Amino acid sequence: MMNWLCVTLMLCAFSPLNEMTYENNDEFIEQSKNCVTWYNSEVPPQHRIPWQLAVSQAIQESNYGKSYFAIEANNLMGIKEFDDSMEGLKPRGNPNVKWSIKIFDTKCQSLIFYMNLLNTNHNYEEFRLEQLKQWTADYVDLEKLASTLAIYAEDVYYTKKIIQILRELKNYE
Repeated sequence: MMNWLCVTLMLCAFSPLNEMTYENNDEFIEQSKNCVTWYNSEVPPQHRIPWQLAVSQAIQESNYGKSYFAIEANNLMGIKEFDDSMEGLKPRGNPNVKWSIKIFDTKCQSLIFYMNLLNTNHNYEEFRLEQLKQWTADYVDLEKLASTLAIYAEDVYYTKKIIQILRELKNYE
């Protein structure tokens, strides 16, 4: 009963419009987890993204929210913008790339955008099939979900890095 009450109070007090504030890695994890938990409270159960997966990717993409893109664009997920008419942030030292980093009002909004991307974009069909399979069978295999996300980044070792972070996050729980 007390756990349920604590989660309910946290969700009522949390808003994705509020800025995430953190001074260390543990606070980054907690603030990111709160954002993911809020999102998951707003979507059907079969579309919920495990907080550990989202936070693992945020850690990898933004170095615990300390990266240039996280600080200057509130973009924890390395989400690119390919529409020149939209405001974006060019990488330092590479202003001629044909894309920019999408700018968000808050860091939580970048996490929400990422979770919506996984749930709707055609590139993540394999992820959604695995997500639905696991939801239907009532289990969660975080490493199997992570292994479907190789397309998310250009790094050929991306999913291995995410799986390593997932394993490290087990100590956080």
